[in-house]
Amino acid sequence: MVNIISRTRRLRELLWIRVGPGSVILPKEVSKISLEFHEKIEGGHRGARKFWREMLPRLKYRNPALPIEVLRHKDANGPSLLKIYTKVISQTTSSPSTTTSSSDDVSESKPAHSVDIRDMPESEILQHLISRTDAVEIEPTERELEELKEVEEFKLKSEADRVEVREKLLKEREEARLLKLARGEIAA
Repeated sequence: MVNIISRTRRLRELLWIRVGPGSVILPKEVSKISLEFHEKIEGGHRGARKFWREMLPRLKYRNPALPIEVLRHKDANGPSLLKIYTKVISQTTSSPSTTTSSSDDVSESKPAHSVDIRDMPESEILQHLISRTDAVEIEPTERELEELKEVEEFKLKSEADRVEVREKLLKEREEARLLKLARGEIAA
C-alpha cells in the first residue's frame, strides 16, 4: 500500500479542479455544451484547446450532470465553436414522466448560443460562456487558498531537492570515473 502522506499529496494536487478559472455553476436552463476545434493549435485553435484542457474539467466538476461534447476535427481551417444549448424550464409542477427528456432531444435541437472562438484566449472564451449563460463564479475559500499555497511550496521544495540529489549523483559518478581512471581500468 502506498504511503498515506504521498497519497494525500497527490490528492491535494487535484485541488486545481475545484478552484480557479472555469469554476462556475451554470443555471439549470443550460442543457448541453458543445466545443468544436482543430486537433492541433494551428489556425487559431490554441484558446479552444487550452479551454478544453484547463477550464472544462473545472466546469464539469461543478456541473456533473451537464453533458459536454467535444468535437476535434483534422481541418486547421475548420470551425472553432462553442455551442450552448438551453431548455425551457416551466415553473409549474407536473408529473415526472412529462418533464423527463433524453439527451438525444438536446443534440438534435439548435444551440441557443453559438460563439466563434477562433483566435480567442481561453479566459475570453470563459467570459463569453459566463455572460451568455448567467453562470455564477465560485470563489475559493481561505482553506483552499492555503492548500494551493502549500502545494506550490511543496513543488518548489521538491524541485530544489531534485536539483540537489542530481548534483550529488553526478559528483559521485565523476569520483567513481576518476578512481577507475587512476587505477587504469579505463583509458583517458
